[in-house]
Amino acid sequence: MKRLHRKAHFIFITLVLKITFLANLSSQIDLEKVPTERKTRTVKIINNVLPSVAAIQTYRPSGAEGVYNLQVGAASVIHEDGYLITNEHVVSGMIQGNATLFGKQSKPFKVIASMTSEDLAIIKVDTKDKLKKIALGRSHDLLLGEPVITIGNPGGLNHSISTGVISGLNRSTSTGTAFLPWMIQTSAAVSGGNSGGPLINALGQQIGTITSKQLGSENINFAISIDRIRDVLPNLLSPELRYGFWIGIEVDMLSEGAKIKSITNKSPAQIAGLMINDKIKSINGTPLSNPFDYYFSLIGLNKNDKINLNILRNDNPLDIELILGELNLIEPVEQKELTPGINYRVYNGQWNKLPNFNELTSSNEGGAEEISADPASNELNDHYGLIFEGYLKINKEGLYTFSLSSDDGSQFIIGDEMLINNDGLHSFVSVEGRTRLKKGFFPIKILYFENSGDQRLELQYKGPGIKMQPIPKEALFSNKDNQLNE
Repeated sequence: MKRLHRKAHFIFITLVLKITFLANLSSQIDLEKVPTERKTRTVKIINNVLPSVAAIQTYRPSGAEGVYNLQVGAASVIHEDGYLITNEHVVSGMIQGNATLFGKQSKPFKVIASMTSEDLAIIKVDTKDKLKKIALGRSHDLLLGEPVITIGNPGGLNHSISTGVISGLNRSTSTGTAFLPWMIQTSAAVSGGNSGGPLINALGQQIGTITSKQLGSENINFAISIDRIRDVLPNLLSPELRYGFWIGIEVDMLSEGAKIKSITNKSPAQIAGLMINDKIKSINGTPLSNPFDYYFSLIGLNKNDKINLNILRNDNPLDIELILGELNLIEPVEQKELTPGINYRVYNGQWNKLPNFNELTSSNEGGAEEISADPASNELNDHYGLIFEGYLKINKEGLYTFSLSSDDGSQFIIGDEMLINNDGLHSFVSVEGRTRLKKGFFPIKILYFENSGDQRLELQYKGPGIKMQPIPKEALFSNKDNQLNE
């Protein structure tokens, strides 16, 4: 990491941007003037994809007054209005970030959405011009040995290229903040600044996002598969929860276009006449070329807004008008006489998944200031279950992200909704869930069991004005008749 003093900070940035801009301009060559023998398939793919890849610079506090840490990474354009995808660890904790597209001047960006448990983030670059988005492939049928290309920013060297092959499938790795299964292994050279950049196949399609390398080994590098990104994106972006409206459509994220996979009963989508397998071709006149486009087209909308959809049903075009409904939110409970802290109950037993605790008798119970495995691990090392019950205080309405991490299984319930299911025998794994909450007090329940090995349980959240953090004791309450044990 490089450290920048405050006085030299903006001078340094200006120089970096000018040098980067000139370097990018000088590296653009007219392929028409290049001999045919040099214009290989790989060269053509790289030339086509380069405009869809950005070099990322972020600045973070170092802990010393007036000193910042500079970190680099990469990102790929997944929507022409300036939305890019990268790793969460590339942008976490930053106070400022800049993105440099090939042949363009650097521009500041902001983080739109992030998911620590998947190490993914969506960033937004303000631009008047439409950006060239990268072509999206599939990763369900990858072959060992098939050629791949990476484009990244290793050591701050913008848009550096490396090539290799797919050298492994369904690998697991960790970034330090997330355990990531179902990864693609590649022999293409990767350094720190490649994080967030695309892994590209022989068709010029993005099939993954580079995230890490195996330290101490050569040419063992990992990428999040594009099918995993496809599955995660609706939850990552969560436009309905983020803006408080309701449509009631689930789009097939593995389809080539925006095909409707399911429709909620009595939803605005059903009332408007949409049907399963309809293909949404455009929204308000803006074409949709893939499932990602559908979710990005919803950003900034509000309840009662009217949208016009052009769809294809059995190869017949139709125009449908839809009015966005109001999102049905979990209702807070009436404020009772509450006391600080949260109640817990401990159960003895050995399980491979969470049992029905209602059928069991607790061996101990009490109150705690925070949610962790400590209430039971102080008396038991293995073979126990644990339930926390109480109320969570929310001070401001908005989108809240909860992260439940455990070794072994756990679940998080708020109101009557199971928001996170992290059940089963596994090492320390984090799973995130999102919901929109009003101001008030909400009943919560955390279920956990430990079979053997490490005992760990953590519940974190972030929301309006709140960075991701363990839920503080000031936000946890229980009924007055079950006061916190001293």
